[in-house]
Amino acid sequence: MSDRVRTALAFGLIIVILLLWNVFSKPSKNTEQVRSDSLDTTAISKHPEVDEIPLPAEIPENADTLVIDKPNFRVVLSSAGGSVKELYLKEYNVNIIPENEYLFVSRLPNNEIPVYSTRCEGDSVIFIYQLHDESYTKIYSFNNPYGFGIRSEISDGDKQLLSLKAGLRITEEKNMGEDLRHFNVYVKNEKVEQLKKKIKDVFDYTGNIKWFSLRTKYFALIINNLATLDTIRFYKLPKDNNPQTTAHIKTNFNDVNTAMFGCFYMRGGGDRFGAEILGQRLLDIEVLLVPVKYTELTKFKQGYEQMASGGLMGPIARIILWIFNLLHSIFKNYGFAIMFFAILVKLIFFPLSKKMIQSQQKMQMIQPELKKIQSKYKDDPQRLNQEMMQLYKTYKVNPFGGCLPLLIQMPIFFALYQTLITSIEFRQAPFIFWLTDLSIKDPLYILPITMGVIMLVQSLMTTLDPRQRFMVIIMPIFMVFIFLNFPSGLQLYWFSYNILTLLEHIIIKRGGMK
Repeated sequence: MSDRVRTALAFGLIIVILLLWNVFSKPSKNTEQVRSDSLDTTAISKHPEVDEIPLPAEIPENADTLVIDKPNFRVVLSSAGGSVKELYLKEYNVNIIPENEYLFVSRLPNNEIPVYSTRCEGDSVIFIYQLHDESYTKIYSFNNPYGFGIRSEISDGDKQLLSLKAGLRITEEKNMGEDLRHFNVYVKNEKVEQLKKKIKDVFDYTGNIKWFSLRTKYFALIINNLATLDTIRFYKLPKDNNPQTTAHIKTNFNDVNTAMFGCFYMRGGGDRFGAEILGQRLLDIEVLLVPVKYTELTKFKQGYEQMASGGLMGPIARIILWIFNLLHSIFKNYGFAIMFFAILVKLIFFPLSKKMIQSQQKMQMIQPELKKIQSKYKDDPQRLNQEMMQLYKTYKVNPFGGCLPLLIQMPIFFALYQTLITSIEFRQAPFIFWLTDLSIKDPLYILPITMGVIMLVQSLMTTLDPRQRFMVIIMPIFMVFIFLNFPSGLQLYWFSYNILTLLEHIIIKRGGMK
């Protein structure tokens, strides 16, 4: 079996593992009660009657808006509920609030959304609403480069609610399924917890909460200073950005019901999530809007980086990303950085690849002798095994020598896949010509198809056994379909790597680089 076939089989195994992981990680549709002791000291209670959730109150039409422009972000405030209508992150040209929706909405006990009067004082915007003898005051302070503070106080009564029930916008319109797959909810109690799998429809989270976050693929909205809160109520929302969405209305949004994993349709990968903050007469919170970048999140020293830890492959992925960023500082283009990284990987693993190719050549050389032994001792398995081992020893052939380089490179490939799939550095990063965004697939499919052609040429060059011809032809086709909808950054890497592998075979076959 040629090394190209081995590579294809190994990569096919990787894909199968990823597919199985994606399928079995899907949350169960059963609405079983979540045990309160499963989240340390925090109690989670399933909302008893989802159908009784009140419809969201309508936003008054006579509300005024106020634009706050800061170096890193822009906020559009609305006097309706003292809410946030737009939250725009300038560096990434993105508004994270769904169209015609509002976050941090205050409501009256009768579920009505009041229209506040507004005034500005320094870096603060003050909203005031008077209802009989009861006054509602809400102050936005803009003295944080990453967000703002909200101080909400009522003069009478003992409860108030701040609504983020609209959730966050799907920002990646060209790859909505992949964006949804990364939507999540994080809560910091004694440790950082992921709640995505625990939110069935609606449930209440109570306890000593330090912060919680609503996350998309690339962005996170973090709410701090929550120690005095009573409850945070989380909602599972429909997958779209429909302004009429509520926690109990399910929509059939076919464009994002399934996410593309390679050429295979997988589950939609996620749901949108909303929240409501239920507190006492005084709420004093801090709001941050940040990109999901491990190095940036670490600087806050609040555990935010655990939202981007990357799991088992995280440390390797961060090293790879550091190398990409270093190369980007030189080439000023992530596409060229990816290609140069492929060259580095090929050079590092060249000694192992050389041994793999030489082992393959020796195996092909002893094939006639091996067939004779197999024919002669076909009825004596024990003797057959002894003779085969002796043949390998005589010609100094390791039948498993071709597997070692592939096994060593597997962690790197997993980490590379994770890096190119999730890193915000590749979001809307152009390469050349038609490749204007390395985080989405090649729109013309040129890279995966060309890669398949190169694989086929290399396989035909290195495979001598006619019995393997079918596998030699079918594997490149299989790989093309696997790669069709991968991000073009990953396609570019594998395209570059295959060209280098073809050159490597030609050089070694001619006795070069001894």
